[in-house]
Amino acid sequence: MAISKLAGLIPPIELFFWVAPLGRAIRLFFEAFQPTSLRQFSYRKFKVACLWMGPESFHLVALAAVTVAIALTIQCCIELQKYQAQDLSGAVISIGLLREIGPLTVSLAWCARVAARIAAETQAYYDAHKIEEFAQTFVLPNYVATVAMSIPLGTYGLVIGFITGALVAPMLGVSSTSIFFHSARDGIQMKDIIVYFIKLILVNPTIGFFAGCAAGATTNHSNNAAPSNAVTATFIVGFFANLIITYAAYLAR
Repeated sequence: MAISKLAGLIPPIELFFWVAPLGRAIRLFFEAFQPTSLRQFSYRKFKVACLWMGPESFHLVALAAVTVAIALTIQCCIELQKYQAQDLSGAVISIGLLREIGPLTVSLAWCARVAARIAAETQAYYDAHKIEEFAQTFVLPNYVATVAMSIPLGTYGLVIGFITGALVAPMLGVSSTSIFFHSARDGIQMKDIIVYFIKLILVNPTIGFFAGCAAGATTNHSNNAAPSNAVTATFIVGFFANLIITYAAYLAR
């Protein structure tokens, strides 16, 4: 009943513009994995995409991981000192980085960068090709590059953030770096690591990439809004997707 009332408040034309990019993204996803697409896979485009998604993004991932880890360490250590429990900050910080903070900050920031560039390239490339050709020659190699680069970048960001926290924590009341590492080891569960890499390797990169494709394919060329639309969609869908995964992993039975 509430959904029908809400739908009545939204003009049909606006509802169409909201749903159209999602439908386009789903169609591109399935078109990209057709047998013809796999046979026409372009390794040249794959290597070019890997370059700007991977090595050219290391500075973004490193800076984001360092600053987020420092901020999280400061907040955790200050609060835990009130209860004389600052030596437990390693567990709190590592769990926070793995479960939520890393995926919602460092990962989505990189995915937003991917989405913006893919949206711009899609606008320039899409109109000259049919949707099947576009999926075969553009979507598949770039999507594979996105997933492939998310693996080293996700690992790199996690290591940088964890080491940063371990080095900063003794300055904020933790007994030593070794105490920080022992606390983190005791707090981390295998589930935390699995959830971290599911978000960083499968969910967030897929959302960012296809948000860029959909925004570039459905946005009017005259207003140059495709990159901003792609970034907005990446964050909105990414937040909800991460929430769903967290619920499924830690609350659902």
